[in-house]
Amino acid sequence: MRYPLPEGVWPDAVALRQALAQGAVSARAALEGCFAAIDRVNGALNAVVYQDRAGARAAAEACDAAAAPIGPLHGVPVTVKECFDWQGHPTTWGDPARAGDIAAEDSAVVAALKRAGAVILGKTNIPPYLSDWETANPLFGATRNPHDPERSAGGSSGGSAAAVASGMSYIDIGSDQGGSIRLPAHNCGVHGLKPSWGRISLRGHSPLGELREPDIGAAGPLARSARDAALAYGVLSGDANTDAVGVEGLRIALLPDLPGCPMDDSYRTVIATFANRLRSAGADVTETAPDIDFTRATELMNLLVRAETARKSELAAEFRARQGADAPQGAYAALNARGNTLSHRDWLVLHEERLQLCRKLEGFFADYDLLLCPAAAGAAAPLRPDCDPTARTVVVNGCEEPILKQHMLQMLGSLCYLPVHVMPIGGLPSGLPLGIQLIGALGQDHKVLAAAEAFSRLECDE
Repeated sequence: MRYPLPEGVWPDAVALRQALAQGAVSARAALEGCFAAIDRVNGALNAVVYQDRAGARAAAEACDAAAAPIGPLHGVPVTVKECFDWQGHPTTWGDPARAGDIAAEDSAVVAALKRAGAVILGKTNIPPYLSDWETANPLFGATRNPHDPERSAGGSSGGSAAAVASGMSYIDIGSDQGGSIRLPAHNCGVHGLKPSWGRISLRGHSPLGELREPDIGAAGPLARSARDAALAYGVLSGDANTDAVGVEGLRIALLPDLPGCPMDDSYRTVIATFANRLRSAGADVTETAPDIDFTRATELMNLLVRAETARKSELAAEFRARQGADAPQGAYAALNARGNTLSHRDWLVLHEERLQLCRKLEGFFADYDLLLCPAAAGAAAPLRPDCDPTARTVVVNGCEEPILKQHMLQMLGSLCYLPVHVMPIGGLPSGLPLGIQLIGALGQDHKVLAAAEAFSRLECDE
């Protein structure tokens, strides 16, 4: 379900680029349309937490004055997740103690956006140190879902998804280790791509100033269309190759219910309707799953994610102590603590276990073009930013379930480095949108994006 876009905002970046090329609109006017949207709705949603209006207007005017397009995103107003460095602008990680930190240079994604001619207008909200599936922090406050302000936008790229869904930005660049692009895209009814690991650099995305590329983590776009996501992926990865696929003949696996992750019946119905639509268009859709232990693989993912973020977790712990928050408790917190203190030897043992899973998935994707997987247990949950993430629950078929059970749905893309695209496929009568994950083989990002665009055309034909 699409949030109604404000007047003066085009449906997506591709449509805007066509209008710019035809002289139907100027880059400056397109930018002012986004500023007008921010002025109208950001007070309620709190998605865009920093703006550089003067700099953005100068960049838009430079696009209008250019003799030829600067690049593929020429004149397109965009935002970036707050944790990406943008030279001369603050990067706070949602921590009041870092409110005065100014980036000395551009992150890789910001540099790529500039080279492509994008007009960067601001930054979007995050949880502190990206440590939550809720988007709220004491520096900027909470971000609300555009479809229902009492609902969560998701996290940690919640500000990104809410800004794009509501027309404040055409494309935003988020980041994802355990669903941080995918869950917000699902909650807010937009497209979100977590690319194959290593395809897009995360340089300039570390509160510690690290030079290395992190394990598991990925940068990727959030957008209002699959074609916009593909456009942004080409800009950020340097691989502008575009595939085209038809729905007919695609071999699609549909993930069955997983015992460790309850699914809301209303969401299951929407997924079944979508799968039948694909069958009607000629796809071969089979309910099946990779032959792996999903419970153990999810535990493995959490251990390796925590090992990767161990140093950042120290900053998050210091932040919680300054806020007077209690240390997390329970089984999930214990698993986190174990991952934070893994020895290098133990990490190598777990990494070998991961590589064995990756090999199994290679065999699975030799038989299937895509795996369709729910993006969450149901629609966006009520906004509960003050609740400890390890104790937060969501209602599934009338029962409270731990929200972190949803990690089982995010696991394949994260642990095994796979490309995953979330696209909207419908919604509830309440207006809350619902999405689905399209998971592909490692390195098949273009194929996943092309499938998302083909599936989107089916949605438009309905």
